[in-house]
Amino acid sequence: MGSFLSKLAAAWAGIQPGDRAAIIIAIIAVMAVALVIYQTSLLILQTDLMKRQSRIMERQHEILERQLAQRLGFEMTYELRHHTDDTFIVEFRVKNTGTKAANGFYWLILTPVNEFHELLRADVTAPVFRAGNHVEMDGVKYRETSIYRSDPLYPGRATTLAVSYLMKEKAKVPFFVWWQISSEGGVFPDGGEMGKITVAG
Repeated sequence: MGSFLSKLAAAWAGIQPGDRAAIIIAIIAVMAVALVIYQTSLLILQTDLMKRQSRIMERQHEILERQLAQRLGFEMTYELRHHTDDTFIVEFRVKNTGTKAANGFYWLILTPVNEFHELLRADVTAPVFRAGNHVEMDGVKYRETSIYRSDPLYPGRATTLAVSYLMKEKAKVPFFVWWQISSEGGVFPDGGEMGKITVAG
C-alpha cells in the first residue's frame, strides 16, 4: 500500500501544474455531477413517496365518506285496521330510514294504560310482550314495553313491531304514544328525546 502511494505521489509530481489543475477541475466536476444525480434521485424518491402518501390519504378519505354515508335512522308509525264493530287493531311499525342495515335494536313503546291492552306480537296468536313498569307523563299513566329485536332491518324496509286492540270509542279522542329505539348507531329519534305519535280514529 505504501509503495502504491509513493508511486502515485511520484506520478502526480511529474504532471505539469496546468495539467494538475485540469485534473482537479475534472474531478470536482465529476463529483458535482454525481452529487446532482444523487440529489435528483432523492427528489424523485421523495416525490414518489409523496404521491403514494397522497393516494393513501385519498383512499382513507373515501372510506371515511362511505362510513359517514352509511348511517342508521328510524321512523315509527301506526296503522288502524278494522277488527270488529267496536274495536280497531292498531299496528306499530318501524322503518329504517337510514342507509345501512340495523343488525338488531331495542325498541321502547309507551302506551296509555286506559286506552290500550298489552302489546301483542305481530302474530296476534303469539304471547303478549312482557310489559314493564308504569310511568306517568303529563298526568297520563303509560305502560312501558321494551323489547330487543334481533332480526336485521335493511334500509328502506319497514316491519311491524307490535299490535294491540283499541276501542273505537276511545279512538275518537286523540291521545299520544311515545317511542324510542336504541341501536349501534345511537338513540332515535336524534337527540335522545322520546318520539311522539298522535293516535286518532
